[in-house]
Amino acid sequence: MEYDQELDRRVNYANNILTPLGFKRVCALDPIDPELVGQFRELVENSDTEKPLQVFLWKHPVILARFLGPGFCWWIKQEVRLGNEVRMDFLAARTESLPLNYTMVELESPTARWFNPSNRRPAEKMVEAIQQVGEWRYWINKLQYYINEPRPYGGGLSHLSSHTVNAQIVIGRRAIVTNADRERVKALMDAGNRFAVNTWDTLIERSRNPAWNIYGQSASDCCEECSYIN
Repeated sequence: MEYDQELDRRVNYANNILTPLGFKRVCALDPIDPELVGQFRELVENSDTEKPLQVFLWKHPVILARFLGPGFCWWIKQEVRLGNEVRMDFLAARTESLPLNYTMVELESPTARWFNPSNRRPAEKMVEAIQQVGEWRYWINKLQYYINEPRPYGGGLSHLSSHTVNAQIVIGRRAIVTNADRERVKALMDAGNRFAVNTWDTLIERSRNPAWNIYGQSASDCCEECSYIN
């Protein structure tokens, strides 16, 4: 592999910023034991709240990294607080076009519906999740200077911005989500809401399927980013 000075700089910049803050570096190309996937699927099928699933994902963050998208290294942290105001279920970061790109993750119950069948309005847990994402963005914007300021005087989350941060909502199961529900979510997103919504089945599938790198190729080789970590 030919040495890539820019990739070396970016990867170690991310690692040096995020690891001291308690983020775990996780390679999305790491293999996932089928037995672990089975345990995760069983937990999804038997949980009526997101709490045990959050604990499981923090213990096995490669499942979350594989869900967040093809690529190489992710830095992931559970229950990230913005000052004393709000708490995210997970915050994940990647080093790509910007020095650091962030994704907020909001988890809801596997038994929760996306929309109410009776009136086609967003169901209670979906409303809560969307409002939570909006509140996170509000406080990121309000506390921008503090959040970006290095420790010990600030949050140390370099380049975290309400304008660039992505958001993922995980809620419900595929069996209770209709095509009309997906169209309604798409309409919400088209209205300017910057988030994506997936069921827990998507996490199960992506953890079970072969890993793919950022170029859409089967990840048969070692991770380029991992090899640069000091």
